[in-house]
Amino acid sequence: METKKPKLLIAVDNSSSIKYKSQSENVLNIVEHLKSSTELNSKFELDFYKFGNQLNSLDSLSFKESKTNLELPFKEFSKLYKEGVNPVVIITDGNQTIGNNVAFANYKNPVYPFIVGDTTIVEDLFINQLNVNQFTYINNNLPVEVFINYNGDKLLTKTLKVYHNNKVIHSKQLQFSASQNVHTASFFITSTQSGNQYYTVVIEPLINEKNTVNNSKTFSVNVIEEQTKMLLLTSINHPDLGMIKKAVESNKQRSVTILNIENNNYKISDYQLFILYQPNNKFNSIFKEVADQKLNHFIITGVSTDWSFLNSKQNIFSKTATNQAEKYSPILNKEYAIFQTNEIDFNSFAPLEDLFGEVKFSSAYNTLLYQKIGNISLQKPLLATYENANQKGAILFGENSWQWRMNSFQENRNFEQFDGFISDLIQYLASTQLNKRLNVAIEPMYYSNETIYISASYLDKNLNFDGRSKLWFTVFNKDKTILKKVPFALDFNTFKLELSDLQAGDYNYTVSVENQKETVSGIFKILPFDVEQQFSNATSENLKQLALKTEGGVFYNNQENQLIQQLINDKQYKSILKSTIQKTPLIEWQWLLAFIVILLTTEWFVRKYFGKI
Repeated sequence: METKKPKLLIAVDNSSSIKYKSQSENVLNIVEHLKSSTELNSKFELDFYKFGNQLNSLDSLSFKESKTNLELPFKEFSKLYKEGVNPVVIITDGNQTIGNNVAFANYKNPVYPFIVGDTTIVEDLFINQLNVNQFTYINNNLPVEVFINYNGDKLLTKTLKVYHNNKVIHSKQLQFSASQNVHTASFFITSTQSGNQYYTVVIEPLINEKNTVNNSKTFSVNVIEEQTKMLLLTSINHPDLGMIKKAVESNKQRSVTILNIENNNYKISDYQLFILYQPNNKFNSIFKEVADQKLNHFIITGVSTDWSFLNSKQNIFSKTATNQAEKYSPILNKEYAIFQTNEIDFNSFAPLEDLFGEVKFSSAYNTLLYQKIGNISLQKPLLATYENANQKGAILFGENSWQWRMNSFQENRNFEQFDGFISDLIQYLASTQLNKRLNVAIEPMYYSNETIYISASYLDKNLNFDGRSKLWFTVFNKDKTILKKVPFALDFNTFKLELSDLQAGDYNYTVSVENQKETVSGIFKILPFDVEQQFSNATSENLKQLALKTEGGVFYNNQENQLIQQLINDKQYKSILKSTIQKTPLIEWQWLLAFIVILLTTEWFVRKYFGKI
């Protein structure tokens, strides 16, 4: 007989805001109290975790995490603990800086938030949210939206200012009161310079305001000289068309025009990429232009594709298609190195549908997604890219990719990851440059308290990932003085680097390959701002909503015993008594087997001796 106790999951906030609010010792005492509770340990099996930007098993607490994602523990616990009742105690100050609102976390078991710190609301004026597109064009009016909140009961007027290169480019007076405690300020910015441009929005602080860190926000905009235009040609209506347009245009650098193939009212020279959706014999003229002018293209097939036509109009790939449709699930090729892209978990994504048949390539190609039919993984491409002379192309074997965007949203509560994946693919295809051998992923802006993560990939002359090369990251100040030069570390098929000791300021960088000519240069900015310090006090409202929704309870400082008693007295948490029947093969009982063999042997000799055999 075996007694299986229910799990109690305890997630502890390891972010720097705990230390900032002087709650470090308090949190350590709460954790120790729960660990040492005899009653709690006799009823539950306790699993401790710490979280900030990531979730890890709890070994020690440093309170140095630079960001807090309150939704993350519930998202990960839903994957790790799928069976039984698994209540969660989350010990935190309730202040969230990244991720989706924890109030809307989808967790099916009771949640017990333990809020540490002072929840008293103090007078504060702060910038709550800022909405702006990351890309714009030279001389284009880019809309910016700023939400300013006021906690207080006074009538006051404060000035909102926007700075660019230390100059005020916008100013507006706003009036606040107990009833008018939220303002939305909308304005436009225009840049005449290309590249990353930095702006700072500042709301005038209150007299003797306790926390002024949250009175300003800095944002960056990538100003480009012109927009990349794509033409999507189709002969049918399909949800995929709208998905492609939305995903591609989520990056304001790009625009997609959708036309029926019979509409000839377009100029080839106006577009940098041609997306050909489920081609048939009506696509004859555009395929001729693609071949003659070496146009970059993206072909998407499906059950309406005319494979006889498609096989005859290009010589990159072919398919011996039948009339039977098949469903193909995607598997991400983590060794794909032609360009860097988001690592999305495609395992839970819906399958695409295409005509069944064997695909053959007659020239070099690189697989980004592999096929899977049912539970059988195939080393055959579902999504592949290729280059031929001065031309780039891609082929997606299947329709209904619109469901992937929905799957990604269900997983992440936003479209950003999937749209980023499509954006990376389109950026590669639309580029007129042949494949860059050195690619670098770096953000334009970081906070002073966060670790800077940089990744890079390097390809050899055959466009295969080259893990033998040595990559260097060199940081310069404004005067071009080298501040440090550090090597990248090889991690699977990516070079990675972490920086954590740079002061706030503006920096130039160069990524180089040892003994090679390839380099990538750019700029980034470190802000003198700790995002974990933007909240003056502990916050409990969102966690209260989650506790109410999951039928849990909320607790505060010095209420550890009440929390323990509620968990112990709750009758829904019961141990399960399991009986185990163990079957042991007779052959494992060696002594008994030997005894039987001896008896049988003796009997044989006795019978032989007396002539019975």
